[in-house]
Amino acid sequence: MKYSLKSLVLVVALAGLVSSAKADKLTLSQNHSYSVGIGGAYVAKVIDGPISNADYSGAAKIGTNSFLTFCIEYNEYFTSGSTLNYVLNNGSVNGGVSGQTAKNYDGISNGTAYLYSLFAQGNLAGVAGFAYNTSSHGYGYLQNAIWNLEGEIKSSNSLSNWVKSNVANWNADSNGSYGVQALNLTNVKGGGKAQDQLYYHNVPEQGLTVALLGLALVGIAGFRRKFSSAK
Repeated sequence: MKYSLKSLVLVVALAGLVSSAKADKLTLSQNHSYSVGIGGAYVAKVIDGPISNADYSGAAKIGTNSFLTFCIEYNEYFTSGSTLNYVLNNGSVNGGVSGQTAKNYDGISNGTAYLYSLFAQGNLAGVAGFAYNTSSHGYGYLQNAIWNLEGEIKSSNSLSNWVKSNVANWNADSNGSYGVQALNLTNVKGGGKAQDQLYYHNVPEQGLTVALLGLALVGIAGFRRKFSSAK
């Protein structure tokens, strides 16, 4: 069966519309084996969509499809165990004590991104006394450091102070640096906004990215030559 190029483009476009109509989902829970007080760590369990716990270390993931995360906004909430829609973004939306630098948007700071990337990779143990547990220097300690770095609370701790002393431009928007993004969450029923969370994915080294781009360009050139010779 033969298809014209125009027909093929139409099929691909329709497939994209179908896939974009389906919302990506996860469940978010406050498990007191990890959570301290009103903050994280929370347990995010992936149902579908582009995220996974593949790049998380054993210290920051649970089972085959869950990972530990922390909230960005102090003054938004969610119901533990609820199923939520999510969208990946470089900042939180429509919430937060510190407000937004642009309408309904507050970018994740370099300090928070760096701190959470260390946590997700299992490399935060011992930094300013941090421990992967619910002790006084555990998950609640990290949550308060994140809130301070995001301008959500005024009180700092040794962990947030360590970041301010060691991360250049710690208060600037990270724009996806360190592989950290926000999960903008909304309720499945009604679409109301829930407390946005942090997500980590490994960012390939620049050299590898350039090499992959080169291979892609070689492949495209070869395809063009083959296509031209087939005319």
